[in-house]
Amino acid sequence: MPDVQVVTVCLPKATPSDQIATAAAALLAAHGITEAGPVAHFLTSTRRRKAKLVQPWGGTAAGGPVRLLDLARMRAEVSQQYGDLWQLWRQIVAGSPAARPWWHFYDRFTVNPDRYTWDHARHGFNSQPRVARMVTYNSHHNRLCDLPLEHLEAFEAGPQAYATYGWLQAVPCDRMLTLDGQILAPTGVRYTEHLEYLRQANEHIARLAGADLLVAIATR
Repeated sequence: MPDVQVVTVCLPKATPSDQIATAAAALLAAHGITEAGPVAHFLTSTRRRKAKLVQPWGGTAAGGPVRLLDLARMRAEVSQQYGDLWQLWRQIVAGSPAARPWWHFYDRFTVNPDRYTWDHARHGFNSQPRVARMVTYNSHHNRLCDLPLEHLEAFEAGPQAYATYGWLQAVPCDRMLTLDGQILAPTGVRYTEHLEYLRQANEHIARLAGADLLVAIATR
């Protein structure tokens, strides 16, 4: 099956409330992106004016005017979750040496796949003591949650940086379609590349007016 990603689509305030999802799908189609429907990504700040929201339910919605979405609470909650996750990660990996991220091994594979094979890359990454501890923890059926291996660089940056990483990720989804029609997305899998995308996305959100619209759309 094709990968599913969620795109945050920004729409102007003139978009009719009953056409938000349709308008978002049309804009994505113009970029060759196939939509698979709205996603309940946002927390909402009001129980009234639900007619202006996309698929409101239980304090969440797939989108609506910025002023009706509780972006501050979304950021605070995810930042706290990431802070707690870092503390758990630190307990699991305590005493182990710092590990190299996956892209280090993947880059070696792409340079010379005949001499340094895919299996070599996987073994090299997973055999690092710190990564091995994370994999072992993730394999336990009573684990509190998974420790994302792809977050290794972010974990290594420290508790404050990791909590900020959560804050930055709370509102933007995997990609963003801006109000002026640009697609923002990470240019690669490295931590710095993801941070650059999140910086651009959050700066764009900060420039939106309260009546402008955000909607989360799953894509294929």
